[in-house]
Parts: sequence; structure tokens; C-alpha cells
Amino acid sequence: MTDKKYTHKIVMFDVNGLVRTARFESEKRADNFTSFTMLKTRGFLIDDSRTKFSLDNIVQINPVEVIEG
Repeated sequence: MTDKKYTHKIVMFDVNGLVRTARFESEKRADNFTSFTMLKTRGFLIDDSRTKFSLDNIVQINPVEVIEG
């Protein structure tokens, strides 16, 4: 990951129990990501750090969190 500072994150868990973290530059972008995950049942979404997440493998999505300092 680059040195770019991200302000918000969404923590997700996949079918193997692994933690996946999506990082965003604003709360609005994180909220949009959450909205799209609710609308799509299959496929991929990409966060602001250009990490690709397979929605087929995600079993739990936690609410948006602020990244501290």
C-alpha cells in the first residue's frame, strides 16, 4: 500500500474467516461502497487503494469506521 492517508475503512470477513479491509478517502466513498455491496450479489468492487474485493467470498460487512491518526 502507498503512503497515502485514508480516512475511513470497512472491515469485512470472507468465507475462510480472513479479515479484508477496504480503505477510503472519505466517508461518502465508504458509504457508496457499502451501498453497492448491498445492491450487487456477485462480482467485484474496488476501494480507493485499488484493492479488489470478490463479493462472492464476503460473508460479513461491518459498518464504516474512522481511521485514527
